[in-house]
Amino acid sequence: MPEITGYGTAGEYGTNASDDGDTGGQDDSDQDDSNQDSDEGENGDQDDEQTPPTSDTDPGDVGDTVVSVRAIRTGRSSSGTAPLTFGQVFARGAVPENDSVHARVGDRLLPTQVDAKARWDDGSLRHAVISTRVAPSGNDTRIDLARVEGDEDAAGSPLRIGALLASDFSARVEIKARGTRYTVDARDLLNDVAASSGGCSDWGRQCKQWLSGPQVSEWIVGGPIEGASGESPRLAAYFHIRAYADDNGEIERARVDTVIENNWAYPDETRNAQYNVTLEVGDEQYRNNGLKHYRQARWHRVLWWNDDPGLYARIDTDYLQSTGAISQYADVEPTNGLLNSVRQSVAPMNNGDQTDYMPTTGSQSAIGPLPRWTSAYAVSGDRRAFRWMLANDDAIGSYSVHYRDRETGRPLEITRHPYVTIANRSYAQRAGSNYQRDLLPDCQGDCNNPYAFDIAHHPSIGYVPYLVTGDFYYLEEMQFVASYVQLWANPNYRDYKKGTLRGAQSQVRGQAWSLRSLSDAAFATPDDDPLKSYFTQIVDHVLDDYNDTFVDSDRSPLHVINNYGAVIYPSGGRERVGIAPWQADFFTWAAGHAAEQRMPGAEKLVGWLADFQIGRMTGWQDDPTEGYCWLEASSYSLQIRPNRGADDYDSLEEVYATNFPELVGTRCNSARMRLRMANMEGTSYQAGEMVGYANSTTGFPANMQPGLAMAVDSGHPDGAAAWRIFEDRNVKPDYDNLPNFAVVPRSR
Repeated sequence: MPEITGYGTAGEYGTNASDDGDTGGQDDSDQDDSNQDSDEGENGDQDDEQTPPTSDTDPGDVGDTVVSVRAIRTGRSSSGTAPLTFGQVFARGAVPENDSVHARVGDRLLPTQVDAKARWDDGSLRHAVISTRVAPSGNDTRIDLARVEGDEDAAGSPLRIGALLASDFSARVEIKARGTRYTVDARDLLNDVAASSGGCSDWGRQCKQWLSGPQVSEWIVGGPIEGASGESPRLAAYFHIRAYADDNGEIERARVDTVIENNWAYPDETRNAQYNVTLEVGDEQYRNNGLKHYRQARWHRVLWWNDDPGLYARIDTDYLQSTGAISQYADVEPTNGLLNSVRQSVAPMNNGDQTDYMPTTGSQSAIGPLPRWTSAYAVSGDRRAFRWMLANDDAIGSYSVHYRDRETGRPLEITRHPYVTIANRSYAQRAGSNYQRDLLPDCQGDCNNPYAFDIAHHPSIGYVPYLVTGDFYYLEEMQFVASYVQLWANPNYRDYKKGTLRGAQSQVRGQAWSLRSLSDAAFATPDDDPLKSYFTQIVDHVLDDYNDTFVDSDRSPLHVINNYGAVIYPSGGRERVGIAPWQADFFTWAAGHAAEQRMPGAEKLVGWLADFQIGRMTGWQDDPTEGYCWLEASSYSLQIRPNRGADDYDSLEEVYATNFPELVGTRCNSARMRLRMANMEGTSYQAGEMVGYANSTTGFPANMQPGLAMAVDSGHPDGAAAWRIFEDRNVKPDYDNLPNFAVVPRSR
């Protein structure tokens, strides 16, 4: 079996791979020796005795600290200075348009390279990939990112491909499939780029320039794998080559993220592939024999030429929350017991901790604003949680959701293929020429994938990993998933190239998670990426459609999404008269998340939706016996109209009377009410206990929490009262080890 030691899924965080022999089978190294790492030393003090290199910038030109990052030894660090690269989100206005940031330890400046990727609507820096060199003499060194006036460029010329080719750098892929051996050599690809007149451009097909500066440059090269006679295994290989300079400006090492894909959107035929593969980067090697690579899937491995620097950049995740890039979380902390037990890597074509069959009903670790592993990282910043997060985002590479357009080299866009569809492919096969032109190819041969993706249950993928690493692989994972939620749908129901969600996703939770994936892609995709305008335009269409249909028309007096398949639950023998309040809560969170990302129209939408969450918590205050009692705010389903096709009820009071007639006339949260609830549902209730598994981290009160938090932050006049009731309830979950739904209002 293939064997890997160390960490093989991320950037400056440690990777070593060994030759596993030719015994075949799949990589079984889901756990490695890093599980014994308890992150001791991460809380140590900054060592003021170190002497890191300085830059040419005068310390007087550098202002106050914007945010700090901690460089933590992983146990593999060499002595002397070492490079550190990470992604950093900045709060709106923190780094104005004409300013930049500089890294420093104490009052000593470090050489700093800032590759700006995205900006806020006021021009201030939103997201950047930061590179520096640090000489940590202890296990934990605090690096301050301080604002510097002027858009400072690191001194010196960017590292060029020629400088890397002048070294003995080497990286190659060898694949043996169906008796044919294919090789792809990174040096050959780089030589072709160096010899071409176009060179390496920001978003070129032959070569993408991802990072550029005197400290580090990164080039992305690769494409279809073909043999000498033009034969092909239908695979593609890409090298993400990040070359670092030493203190003297000479290239000293390179990080190579090798990506293998079986995911062309429009090949002549599509099917699973089986092959033996060897990746070689300098003296490091990774091998996997007998690998079954599912169609529309991809995997990657990171190896180092001339040594892994052995540093982990621990981002300030509290600051990350404060920027609005992710939600505000409660003060919870995963236990060492959990973090010492979680997976730290995942094998190619393995689903890790992701649900193998996502359409499964009930709770899943991946469901929520962020999955369990990502939310654990978001509340802790711990390296074990970080690696757990990356491992499970890598696992999504095994699912058949990756469609790369060979014409553009990018994830498939419905603006270029407005009639593409997965869900309605059988109809598309019989339809007219427009559908035929965009018809995805049929499977030829073995196309079985044991892992099933599902729009209504799909997790956040690639978003947080990209934001905190700056790795191109995770940017594309985020974009692939956001692309998939659109091309999956019936073209007519999504309004073809506009990509609206109301009709495309019949379940409200599917609309919620799709809005999240799309708004995340619009928020995080670099400003000069051709996909930036694509995702931004799609989100504009989505939000305009909701606002036109619901907010401006005041279509629902209850302030819920109530069209197409949204009203699906039966009640009293009548079909399609009810909704799932928890799905509505998911959608309110997604709209609020988009508003925090400053997507135009999202603030208007969440302000309208907020009445439903706030009213369920506070309706009883004006009338304690007839108004909606908050104990039932987390019920599984609610009848919202008298008959199928009828208008919604006019008020939550009417909804309450229809759904809970046994409780009407009884004072909210009284002993009598709790007794009647017990008789209704066959279980006893404590004072202040909401229905729906109140002590569970995945119960219906927990499901409600993110949506309620966004409703409170919308500025609703009763928001503070609603949150106070929710926060003061007597029975609550312990979110420490499962913080998926531990979102709280920023305004609390």
